[in-house]
Amino acid sequence: MLLNKIPISLYVHLPWCETQCPYCDFSITTEPVDGNDARLAEAIIKDIKHSRDFIAGRKFKSVYFGGGTPSLASTQSIKQILDSVRDKLESSETEITLEMNPNDVSEKKVDGLLGAGINRISLGIQSYSDQELQALGRNHDRKSAIQATKKLKHINSTIDLIYGIEKQTPESVAKNLETIIDSNVNHLSLYQLTIEPNTIFYKKELLLPGEEAIEKMEVIAKDLLEKNGFQQYEVSSWSKPGYESQHNLNYWQFGDFLGVGPGSHSKISNKQEIIRYRKIKPLEGYIQNQKSADLKTIAGNELDMDLAMNLLRIKNGLQHQDLTIDLPASFLKKYQRGIGEGLLLKDKIGATHKGYQFLNETIQLFF
Repeated sequence: MLLNKIPISLYVHLPWCETQCPYCDFSITTEPVDGNDARLAEAIIKDIKHSRDFIAGRKFKSVYFGGGTPSLASTQSIKQILDSVRDKLESSETEITLEMNPNDVSEKKVDGLLGAGINRISLGIQSYSDQELQALGRNHDRKSAIQATKKLKHINSTIDLIYGIEKQTPESVAKNLETIIDSNVNHLSLYQLTIEPNTIFYKKELLLPGEEAIEKMEVIAKDLLEKNGFQQYEVSSWSKPGYESQHNLNYWQFGDFLGVGPGSHSKISNKQEIIRYRKIKPLEGYIQNQKSADLKTIAGNELDMDLAMNLLRIKNGLQHQDLTIDLPASFLKKYQRGIGEGLLLKDKIGATHKGYQFLNETIQLFF
């Protein structure tokens, strides 16, 4: 496996949020930006320069600004970071995504981001229902969500939507999806609400929809989206043809990615093992020392699990020639067992219809 043959993406973590969402377990800070975005941009640029061995002469397949709420940073800071990597992009058409909250979407802000080099916006709508937005602890309402969606109508964008919210009904999920369909958006990330440890929701008793209601929501979503030209290409991802997220596809196809910014994650391939590491979370600590990170080498059975949790998420599977890694013999042995049980495809790496329906159980074959 030649390192310079494996695609690489760049993830930029900007940690600021106006409030802490009760379901969020990401590395964020609710401290005001107060000009620290310029200091962080300088640190990120240094971090990228320090990562020459990691990049190994490769060009970035995609760039993604996540958080946090990257749209709280100035467009000048975004531009500085992008200017530092323009000669490291695969082409002038390289996908460059930035996450925005609806409250930050203005003509001036969007024009500034496009001028800085952003060519795709990820809009964190989550719901178009005031009741559901309040249940999620979001700081925007239905009106601002609809306005933001309309303002991005002619811009390459994707919307994040959550289902399985407290007291939510299948009918409400349908209404949320119909609003998106009417907006002509070409990509949607549809996530079931999960309650993670170390979140505000984890400490509460919530009246979440039961399994039957969740299943009905998923059936409604599938029917509505497929009837309106969307294709599911990954567990949580739907797009119209040609609008798949190149950044996320690189993750799931087991490409490499360089993470910069406080709390960011990276993955690099190295023969029959991979190395994952996470930068320190405190903002000031990262600004002072970008090299500080927790490093972990993954091989053997753990690598099999890692491969399964990524590769099997892709709907309809992957051709062997599209793989970015030589699959270990131990993985292939477990994969053969899955074929025998009717859960995995013979001619590709991926799950059958049955295996995809019960994906968590299918992935357990590799544990």
